Amino acid sequence: MLVALVVPMAFAGGSGERDAGPERVTISLWAGNAPPDGPDRYRALNLITALERMQAEMRQEGREITLVADAVSDPAGWTEFKRRFALSAEAGEAPDIVVSGHTDVALWAQSGYIVPVADSVAEVQAMYPQFADVIEPFWDSVTWNGKIWGVPQDTEARPMYFNKVLLRRMGWSDAEINSLPDRIRSGEFTLDDLIKTAQDGIAQGVVKPGYGYWHRPSAGGDFTQFYVAFGGEIYDAASDQLVISREPLRKFFDFHRRVVTTGITPENFIGTSWDVWHDTVVNHDVLFFNAGVWSWAGWAVNNAAGGEAELFEKFGYALQPSGIPGESGVTLSHPVVYMACSERATRRSNQDLVIRAIAHMTDTDLNTRHAVISAHTAILNSQLDDPDYLAAEFLSDVSYMADYNYFAPNHPSYGQWFDVVYRTMVSVQAGEITPEQGVSEAVQRLQHELGDALVVR
Repeated sequence: MLVALVVPMAFAGGSGERDAGPERVTISLWAGNAPPDGPDRYRALNLITALERMQAEMRQEGREITLVADAVSDPAGWTEFKRRFALSAEAGEAPDIVVSGHTDVALWAQSGYIVPVADSVAEVQAMYPQFADVIEPFWDSVTWNGKIWGVPQDTEARPMYFNKVLLRRMGWSDAEINSLPDRIRSGEFTLDDLIKTAQDGIAQGVVKPGYGYWHRPSAGGDFTQFYVAFGGEIYDAASDQLVISREPLRKFFDFHRRVVTTGITPENFIGTSWDVWHDTVVNHDVLFFNAGVWSWAGWAVNNAAGGEAELFEKFGYALQPSGIPGESGVTLSHPVVYMACSERATRRSNQDLVIRAIAHMTDTDLNTRHAVISAHTAILNSQLDDPDYLAAEFLSDVSYMADYNYFAPNHPSYGQWFDVVYRTMVSVQAGEITPEQGVSEAVQRLQHELGDALVVR
């Protein structure tokens, strides 16, 4: 069910109304996967403050205008939200702003649902000071066909968490535990070391069998971190083609089979409910586990009886280890972004005004408020010096991970690429096929489905 949060700044009439009083303009926004009482609520609610500021600014410029925010927090999951948006856009009933993952840029741009914000990074940076403040590499996440199609709203890292209590019981010193993030960053501690450490913990009786390592229990971009960790490539920007790398793919498949055969991950693990997963990693002694930084906020509220203090006491966090000794760890970053919807999708020609509203939603204090509440990392340079951001110890600790991140490609066929790779990995992990058979099957399927959009290496 959609939950609308409409600002009582003015009568929420049409998109642009003129009567005897000031001009009234409604700007609408849909934010996906954002329950109105959840930590991501400010993806929608920041529109309220942004339009208050924008209205004051425009009146100072001499334009008598009343801006009305129609901000919708949609608690539905991403798949359902994106389906609703596409249907609405096809019918000309889309909102002015849609807030979704950056991987929607290519498909929605190709479909004519959204408009480019600018023709280049230099142009977008010159438009508004807020856009100039965006950490420059994040513009890559909204670039497609050389144009800028959105504005980053938040971003994240997806660390490897480790249980410090269990490592101490295994005989690790505090110095060894505290140095683990740096050793992962330098490539000294790899995915092979993760498997061996988890095996050692089970052999010592400190770690329960099957509790040495837990990855996410369902499909998600996090899995590509392992493929990249073994040197895999996903996208060739020069040719605008997706890439599959045979040997890294084999190693990626092999890793996910080995975690089962070595006993550090349970058999038939895929499909575990998220509620069980979160409770188990926080409260039932899993040694290593992967999750997004945003999970930290949820654990502090929903799982750890002692709140964030308990989390700091029990867990450390680091980059995803590399599969190649000497290579730095990695992390996937999947920015959620603001996109301005097209006249075709909305039946309104207010895109310039909408982009100006997005600029005000990109104010430092608004982004920091969202980041701190939802445990997302900074997308603005100014946030890195914001006292409220700096006071959030966890966010400050993980901010360095932005220097080691990569983005999923903005390519219309990336969803197909990921689906084939993920489904094949699940079959390999279950022992239905070998890693080598998985490579052959995945490459054949990708070549069949993607054709000239794929390069095999």
